Amino acid sequence: MATTIEPDSGQDLGPDERDIDLLDGSWEQEYYSGRQKTRDWNAVFVAFAILIVAAMLVPMLLVFAR
Repeated sequence: MATTIEPDSGQDLGPDERDIDLLDGSWEQEYYSGRQKTRDWNAVFVAFAILIVAAMLVPMLLVFAR
């Protein structure tokens, strides 16, 4: 059974201390500074392409090596 919050229950649903970086914009400084780790998707796609090419070439080489 879900509990509902009454509008006049006195609970503060506004921003708290976890939202300070959103309110003052410091998350943008951290994100755009280059210290934030991001995934290089080009490298992921190249690795995936190499894996596909290897999956096609290895069985062919095994057939000719017999």
